[in-house]
Amino acid sequence: MRRPELNRDSGWLIGVDLLVVFLGLIGQVFLSRSLLSTDYGLLIILLDAFATIFILIDAGLPTLLNRDGPKAPGMARTAAHRILKLQAIIALPFIIIAFIGSTVIWGDLPIGLLSICAAITLMHVASYPHRSLLRCLGEARLEAVTKLLERTVTTCLYGCLMVFEVNEIQWWALAFFIGAMLGLISAVIFGERVGKSNQGEGVLPELWNSNKTLLMGALPFAVTLGVLPYVTKLEKFLLSYYHSYEDVALFHVAQLAWLAGLLVPQGVRAALLPVLGEARTQEQVIARMSKAQLLGFILLPLGLFFGHILVSNLIPLAFSTNYVQAVEIFDILLAGWALTLLAVPWYVGLQAGPHPWRFTGLLGLVVLSAFVSGIILIPQYGVTGAAWASVCGSFVMFYASRWMNRTKLPQQIWLDISALTCLVTGYFLSTGSRWAWIGLITMIPASLSIAEIRHQMKISEEE
Repeated sequence: MRRPELNRDSGWLIGVDLLVVFLGLIGQVFLSRSLLSTDYGLLIILLDAFATIFILIDAGLPTLLNRDGPKAPGMARTAAHRILKLQAIIALPFIIIAFIGSTVIWGDLPIGLLSICAAITLMHVASYPHRSLLRCLGEARLEAVTKLLERTVTTCLYGCLMVFEVNEIQWWALAFFIGAMLGLISAVIFGERVGKSNQGEGVLPELWNSNKTLLMGALPFAVTLGVLPYVTKLEKFLLSYYHSYEDVALFHVAQLAWLAGLLVPQGVRAALLPVLGEARTQEQVIARMSKAQLLGFILLPLGLFFGHILVSNLIPLAFSTNYVQAVEIFDILLAGWALTLLAVPWYVGLQAGPHPWRFTGLLGLVVLSAFVSGIILIPQYGVTGAAWASVCGSFVMFYASRWMNRTKLPQQIWLDISALTCLVTGYFLSTGSRWAWIGLITMIPASLSIAEIRHQMKISEEE
């Protein structure tokens, strides 16, 4: 029976997620070249708005399964079924609220378009329990396959629409709907097969004894999920309010490339959470957080320079001249990516620890700082201000997560040096300055981390 394992699972999730985002970027190229900038920005806002509402249906329950499932693999499938039943009940009031709210705000849009966009985000939420089931049972590879299937189908359908010169927004939304539906179906099929075949000892924690205690135990994660969408969507909402859908589209193109890189820390986070949840002692927690920190140091210089080189060539090649400024915006966001990567061990430690409300508070601080920064910067500086507002949120996440976690890991001094180096590097990259080479300083902790991992592997072989 497979068990969650950090390096293996993060490798699958990061590798496939990068491929998924590459396909997603191709799909966005098709969208941006086929739709007017106004329609493109409108579709982005619709999907983001429904996602912000419907993510609350998740209720934090799949996160609990991801954390607690490895302790009782034989009970994980039943737990996933229970989560789906609870989410179906929770969904009803949110569907009503979304229907009324969307018709009031976008009353001039076809009801069919609004319904399709709503259904897309609902199906994504419905797929989370079985995807968490796969991950907590050591089958992150199958979870990755479901994501790849969804994105491949969606991108292929986008390509067909572009070939046939379809420029009606409803058809593009329908293509996304079909991909999301297949992603949900595949997650359920794989999850059921793996869940049936898994046997194991152990019991779920006491909070799983009743629906009331389960929902209360998941409440910190539910509140977190209510806040989480604003971490990546807040700037777009502010841009649509202060400026235009065209600016939203420009920021979205830059953010797409940034989100592609953000899948690296997300993959490490997704693999680290069940590993920390399985840890029995504080020594095990520290050892596993340290391994994630070493991995972050190694990935940091690769992401900074490879990301800049790739995106600075890809965006002008793939997108029209309307989106050339997205390269400058991406370079600013790259500093935020680096801070998020470095913060992974600490904020995942908050998620998996005995005080999950601290993680909720952390994200609240992140959103608040990004909101205040956005209110100050976006009206005057537009898209550039939105990028720096996002970086402010990442900066708060990096330092606040360490302060709230309090776990002491080796190489703390290199964390601060790397963080400040990445902030300066992002600024210099966005201005085209040669001083951006200062980012090579991040190679030092990366080299030290590689040496440490080799040392640990040698000790393991000797034992």
